[in-house]
Amino acid sequence: MSKFLAIILISSSFIGFLPIIEGQDYALNAPNTSALPGGNVAVDIIMDNAAESQGFQFGINFDPALLTLTSLTQGSDLQALRGGQGADYFFFSEPSSGGVTVGAIVSMGAPIESIPAGLDQTITRMEFTVLSTSQPSSISPITFTSSLGSPPVLCVISVAGVSQSPTLVHGSVTVETPAPSDLIVTVTDACTCAGNVSWTNGGTYDSIAVSIDGVSSSYAGSTTNLDLDLSDGAPTNISVSGIRNSLPSAPAETSYTCNSTPAGTPISDLTCTVDHETCTATLNWTNNDTYQEIQLSVNGALTASVAGTDTSTTYVLTSEMTVFNLSVGSLGSCGESLAEVSCTAECLPERFRRGDVNSDTLVDISDAISTLTYLFQGSAMLCLDAIDTNDDGLIDISDAISTLNYIFGTGAVPPAPGPTTCGIDGTDDSLDCANYTTSTCAP
Repeated sequence: MSKFLAIILISSSFIGFLPIIEGQDYALNAPNTSALPGGNVAVDIIMDNAAESQGFQFGINFDPALLTLTSLTQGSDLQALRGGQGADYFFFSEPSSGGVTVGAIVSMGAPIESIPAGLDQTITRMEFTVLSTSQPSSISPITFTSSLGSPPVLCVISVAGVSQSPTLVHGSVTVETPAPSDLIVTVTDACTCAGNVSWTNGGTYDSIAVSIDGVSSSYAGSTTNLDLDLSDGAPTNISVSGIRNSLPSAPAETSYTCNSTPAGTPISDLTCTVDHETCTATLNWTNNDTYQEIQLSVNGALTASVAGTDTSTTYVLTSEMTVFNLSVGSLGSCGESLAEVSCTAECLPERFRRGDVNSDTLVDISDAISTLTYLFQGSAMLCLDAIDTNDDGLIDISDAISTLNYIFGTGAVPPAPGPTTCGIDGTDDSLDCANYTTSTCAP
C-alpha cells in the first residue's frame, strides 16, 4: 500500500449520524518551530483529550513554496499503543497543493484499545525539508483545516462513538537566518592587546550585530571582520549574528583572553674581562628572548643602551684600582624591564715584582740569565720594569748584577715594589709592564 494512499478514514457518511459535540476539553495542537534553508524540521501534532479516544482525523495545510513533506508517521504516544504496534489503521493522503489529510483508528477489532485521556499526547509526526531557496523570516503556517478531501475530512476526535470537535491551535515553520561560522580572534599586538575578530557569513545579511562583552553594535551585512581592543588578562566575550528580513540568526560566539605583557626571559651567562692597559671592560652574555634593547648600568646608574640583538659591549673604567659594579638588563618585547645580571670589574695598573724577569713569581738565577738573554740575544720579555732591578730607568748589565747580588745576599733588595710583592713602578721612566702575569698578583 502506498505511503501516500489517499483515504478518508472516517467518511462524512459514517459520521453523518453522529452528533458533533463542541467542547474545550479536546484540542489539536501544531507547534511553532523553525529551520534553516535546506534543513529538516519535525512537526509533532499534539492531542488533548478529556476522555479515552478511539480515533481522530484532521486536514492540515502548509506552504509548498517553503516546505516539502518528506514523511508522515504515527506520533510516539500513538505508536506506543497495542504493545508498540501503534494504531490498527493509520492513513494519510498524498500531499496536494500544500495539504494532507490524516486519520487513525486505534483498534479495528477486539480487544478494543483507546488513546488514554490526557494532555500533550503526540499522535502524528510530520517531517519537512525547507527549500534551500527559502528566504530567512519566511513563514509557512501549519494550519488545521476541515476543507480538504471529497467529501471534506473534518477535524474531529472520536470518543465512545461520538465525534468531538476540538479546539484547533495552529502552528508554523519559520525559515531561520543562517548563522555566521568560523569565528576567530587574532592578536595583532600582544603588547597593547590589539586584535581582530573574523568570521564567515552563512548567507546574505541585511546587517550584522556584533556584541563585545554585552555591548552590541550594528554593521553592514557584508562585514566579515572587525578590529578589537581586547581586555588585558580577562576574557573578552564576542557574539556575532547575521540579520536578514529583521530575523537574527543564532549567534556565533567565542571568548579570548589577552596577556599584554608576556613573561620574558632575561639574559644570562654574563662574563666580564678587563684590559688593564686601556682599562676597558668587555662584557659578554647570552640572549634568551627577544628584546627591545639591552641596557648597561654602572654602579646602579644607566650608562648606555645597545641593540636588543647584541650579545656584548665594552665600558672604559674611569679610574684604576676601583671596583665597578657592571649590570646588564633588558627591555622585553613589550618594553617590560627584565632582571639584570651583574659582575664587578677593576682596572689595575702595571703591577709586577721587581727582578721577576721571567714572570714566574720568583726572583732567582733564572731571572739574571733572562736579563742577559734579553740584553745580548734580544729575547722578548713580558715586563721591562721587572728587568730594571736597580730601578734606574735603564736596562743593562747592572740589572743582572743587581739581581745576582740580591740572590746571594751581597746586595740590596730591589727597590719597590720589590721582588716578593706585586706593585706599581713609582719611578717615572719610559719602561712599561703591560704583559706581566698579573693573575699571580693578589687584587
